[in-house]
Amino acid sequence: MSDVSKEYGAALYLLAREEDAEEQLLEETRTAAEVLRENPAYLSLLSSPDLTKEERSNAVAAAFAGAHRYLVNFLSMMVERGYAREIPACLDEYLRLYREDHGIAVAKVVSARCLSDGEKDKLIAALERRYGVTVEAEYKTDPSLLGGMKVEISGTLLDGSARRRLDGVRADLSSLTL
Repeated sequence: MSDVSKEYGAALYLLAREEDAEEQLLEETRTAAEVLRENPAYLSLLSSPDLTKEERSNAVAAAFAGAHRYLVNFLSMMVERGYAREIPACLDEYLRLYREDHGIAVAKVVSARCLSDGEKDKLIAALERRYGVTVEAEYKTDPSLLGGMKVEISGTLLDGSARRRLDGVRADLSSLTL
């Protein structure tokens, strides 16, 4: 993450917190970040020297018309200053600061198969008990794990995958001398 994204993302978060709009902007920043990541051509358009600053700013205002005015003004300012490509990272910084202030940890969960809602609920509850924080999870599947899952949270990797266990057995067997 660049200094620009940290600085501008922090400025947006501090403004929202000061104005008691951090909850509303939280959902909107998540949505905006997702939309911009799914549409890289739109970010390219917002960075295009073929459009005037006013045209780029108008494009942002039209695309995010229903969003909080702080977010729309922020996006317009980033585009006008030539930092359109930094916007997703700025919004990530906003989310990071929000989570930090509210004791929320992100768990990156990779499982061999899709987890059911009940399994997700149990996992979140167990992680919250263990770490003493509210947990938000991001889920991915990786069939190469064969079974089980890996969870990365608060700088710790919890690896309960069948692949890790099999690799351990393989290592134990290869160290045996006959």
